[in-house]
Amino acid sequence: MLTKGNDFFERSMEVLKQIRETQAQAIETAADWIKDSIEQGGVWHVFGSGHSHAMCEELFYRAGGLAPVDAILDVNLSMFGGGSPTRGTNLERLEGYAKIIMASYDLRKGEVLLVVSNSGINAVPIEVAMIGKERGLKIIAMTNLTQSRAAHSRHSSGKKLYEIADLVIDNCIDVGDACVEIAPGLPKASSLSTLAGATIVQTIVAEVAARMHADGFEPPIWTSANVPGGDERTRLLYDRFGGKRYICG
Repeated sequence: MLTKGNDFFERSMEVLKQIRETQAQAIETAADWIKDSIEQGGVWHVFGSGHSHAMCEELFYRAGGLAPVDAILDVNLSMFGGGSPTRGTNLERLEGYAKIIMASYDLRKGEVLLVVSNSGINAVPIEVAMIGKERGLKIIAMTNLTQSRAAHSRHSSGKKLYEIADLVIDNCIDVGDACVEIAPGLPKASSLSTLAGATIVQTIVAEVAARMHADGFEPPIWTSANVPGGDERTRLLYDRFGGKRYICG
């Protein structure tokens, strides 16, 4: 019999309902920007560090996902880079590291860059957004606005991610990510940011695909390689979009 697990289900449903009710307009705007860019031959760039790194993988080369997605992945900022688990935390706070990462990516004016950071206060996601903006990209931030507004920036500019972005999508989750109270005096358990973030980005994907279809374009959507015809569909999209701008060769 579920006990505290039910609390997580209930809170999760509350958050998803809040996202749908309060963030729909921002999600629609994001979808329009991405749709316009892809129709003009552009790429949707996505960055996240720490557990926000999961949003890059959520969108990248996945069944049901869009092919022209550029996942800006840095193993040192991920949870599986080896070494101490605190390494990524420390690197995320290091000013200048984003410049090294972004030097390897082909970012073009008018394209869209989604930067995911729950706190929105650390140097690397802030500088990724700054670099994208300098190069003429439209910047979308996905963050926890309640937490970010109450926190102090760790960047020397004093700015937070949401203050740099052209568009902000609030993930609407609890401050500190975890949401289930086990007992008074204990830390809360069970994080929400991955669930909320994945829901937001997959909602954007659905809206982009629908808008492209309405414009007369066939949405470039990956099909699972484990269903009939999946390998053939994958090869067609790979031939069209393969290359270092889009997917790993």
